[in-house]
Amino acid sequence: MSSSNIAATGVPTIPAANGAVPLRREIRDLEANYSDQWNLYLLGLAAFTKVSETDLLSYYQLAGIHGEPFIPWNGVGGISDFRFGGYCTHSSILFLTWHRPYLALYEQALYAIIQGIASQFPDSVRARYVAAAKDFRLPYWDWAANVGSASAFPASISSATATIVDTDGATKVVNNPLYSYMFPSSAFSGDLDQSWSVYPGTVRYPTTQDSSATSQDDQVTQVITNENPSLRSNVSLILLSYTKFDAFSNNQWLRNGEPGQYGSLEDLHNEIHDKTGGGGHMSALEVSAFDPVFWLHHCNVDRLWAIWQALNPNSFVTAKASEGNFTTEQGAREDANSQLKPFWDASGTKFWNSTRVKETTPFGYAYPETQKWNYSTTQAYQAALRSTVTSEYGGNVLTSFFANASAAPVPTSTLAAEPAPALVSRLVERKAVAHPSTPTTGKEPIAKNAETAPAPSEENGQPKEPAAPATATVPLGVPSKFAHIVQDNSYTEWITNLRALKHGLSQTFRVLVFLGDFNPNPATWPLEANLVGRFTVLGRAPDTACAKCKADQEDELVVTGTVPLTMALLKEIVAGRLPSLKAEDVEPYLVKNLHWRVTLFNGDEKARSEVPGLSVAVVSTQVRIAEDGTPVYSEHYDLHPAITDGRPAGHGPGDDV
Repeated sequence: MSSSNIAATGVPTIPAANGAVPLRREIRDLEANYSDQWNLYLLGLAAFTKVSETDLLSYYQLAGIHGEPFIPWNGVGGISDFRFGGYCTHSSILFLTWHRPYLALYEQALYAIIQGIASQFPDSVRARYVAAAKDFRLPYWDWAANVGSASAFPASISSATATIVDTDGATKVVNNPLYSYMFPSSAFSGDLDQSWSVYPGTVRYPTTQDSSATSQDDQVTQVITNENPSLRSNVSLILLSYTKFDAFSNNQWLRNGEPGQYGSLEDLHNEIHDKTGGGGHMSALEVSAFDPVFWLHHCNVDRLWAIWQALNPNSFVTAKASEGNFTTEQGAREDANSQLKPFWDASGTKFWNSTRVKETTPFGYAYPETQKWNYSTTQAYQAALRSTVTSEYGGNVLTSFFANASAAPVPTSTLAAEPAPALVSRLVERKAVAHPSTPTTGKEPIAKNAETAPAPSEENGQPKEPAAPATATVPLGVPSKFAHIVQDNSYTEWITNLRALKHGLSQTFRVLVFLGDFNPNPATWPLEANLVGRFTVLGRAPDTACAKCKADQEDELVVTGTVPLTMALLKEIVAGRLPSLKAEDVEPYLVKNLHWRVTLFNGDEKARSEVPGLSVAVVSTQVRIAEDGTPVYSEHYDLHPAITDGRPAGHGPGDDV
């Protein structure tokens, strides 16, 4: 190989004496507290998107590495059987490791542009901007953050315009480069699939399926907000209870009989693609990297992996047979030494592999949580991380619920807490016709109920009881009237396990999990008050150009995911509709109130019995609350087939786990 090959090095960085390197910051933090870097970011991204598409380091070409236009990048060809099949590593043991140098390559290209822009400012402020530019790193969007009354989808991403200070010193309102990427008018003919080439720029929740489409980013906000408790629980679940990389990293069904290994970071990643895309570019992996939010999303995925790595330093890539892609033979051994093509290391003579991308600091960055140089011992560092995860994502579901109860949505078995009428109207209008609901059994009522329950913060109109003092059995923050939920500082965590044939429907689809009644019109489901969470499957059609997708179709690849139920069950306990989290109470409650439905890429309903390989199960495990408030999960999980047996796609006794 030639040393002229473009190397994916990240930002060249010399760590400080204590090992410190610049941080990738959360986008809201960057905007609020690092105004010069924020300004440079917007200016740099705008300039980046205008670099000629013929340049290998253009926004267009780097985004294209992720899928369409399915052409070799930087001269990295493939094997003859997979002509122009892409470098896809989704649903693979290499999913996380491949994306780390990919992000680093993007970051270094953007960084170089920002350095040039900083030097163009007037003499009076140039030194300030040059200093800010030096420490700039790609921001991330923490889509599971508890932002309170703030928007779950930052306005800095969803607004069509942005205010910047230009290099001439003037304040200007410009098109927001985070809102949409406009495809170059001179783009290569036939680069994008016909269904995507109609759009002049990237869109989210498009109003139409043609060139007149505009984005509806308010729907991103509503959908993410509605499912935030489940998403937060899922993040803490995999960060604090998963200890094996093959389970944590990707969504392949492990077929190991372990019900406690259905979740993964890739499953959460898929969910965010689905929620932010809404039928737009983020919804389809092959074109998702063109949307500017893709890079913020994947930066957060990398961050969560970095946190998990610090907590599980001895768990990493294990050898598996490859499903095959543009550069790897189907059935070939895939392990920590597998080449992460098309990403050359600093020498330009060999490709990165998973072993050599294990740390972030060689790429010149860390995250706020992974500043290990601030701790004298690994034990102290890991303790701080567990505490941070618990604080940020409510790792201890029980005390987290009561701490946030005053701000929690109204628990209801009705549709009284419906989403904004105008927003629902737009959701309904996107569907050409009304779709009848899937026939239900006696176990699954979907009719409205006229009853409305009190909010979790109140008991029959009275303020919520103050937290009881910490005792041996009642953790701090749990009201005394709910002390029965905790036994010996332990409680039962309830989770829905889901799996399906990834490409079984030849398109993206999602399984929506409800606790309580819901409107029969699927157009309203994403904003239903009783929607707990979703399992998103990013399937593809048989004619896809993605080589790995084709191989996965041949192998009948099955993927898995989880939707935690505990937070939703606690609302029912507070509302007086569920006595406790014990199995004898929860099982009959879920038989009556747990429902799941399937919708396709366009939002149409699909009968559950017609989804190949779909299986929905309920499992539980014991969680002990440690003295510092962090959760300690049992390694044993119990299956509860009585809840789902006999229902469409429901797990039954003796079914595979």
